[in-house]
Amino acid sequence: MTKTTSPAGRTTPSTRAEAVKVLEREKSAAEQYAVMLDQFGKADTNRYVRGISRYAEAKADFDGLIEALKTDLIEGRNPSGSPNLGKAVRTAAERRIAFTSFVADQVVGDKESAKGALPAVIGVVPDLVKALTEAGIGIWKEYVTAGKESRDAIRDQLDHLKWKPFADLAKT
Repeated sequence: MTKTTSPAGRTTPSTRAEAVKVLEREKSAAEQYAVMLDQFGKADTNRYVRGISRYAEAKADFDGLIEALKTDLIEGRNPSGSPNLGKAVRTAAERRIAFTSFVADQVVGDKESAKGALPAVIGVVPDLVKALTEAGIGIWKEYVTAGKESRDAIRDQLDHLKWKPFADLAKT
């Protein structure tokens, strides 16, 4: 299968591997932003706490999105027609963008030494919603044709895409 280019210049997944890559990239980028929050945000306690709170909200919504996708897979429901998954995707996208934007704008700001360490992320909710939705559909397409062992592996793989708690990322 091939990839198609989204309006943001990104590719949309057409295989499970590509779909998992989208979710893993979101996880990795968010966790790197959390590390940057920890490194550069501690000087302003109020800002630091707001950043941790935004990370926790985004983490909860992404973990919820993964659980909603797993539920749709188990119940044999195509994610493209799942109203619960659609809402979960939108909320997760909004919260992730709110978190990464906060870190980039309010914590890192104009610190040149830190700006280059921030990974590039999708910065517009509709583009992230599209990428996440297509990832879910890509995973579902493979799941419905897989045998039991492969289905179990797909669900396990999804569990590994949940974000780490902030405390696990923060330096002590």
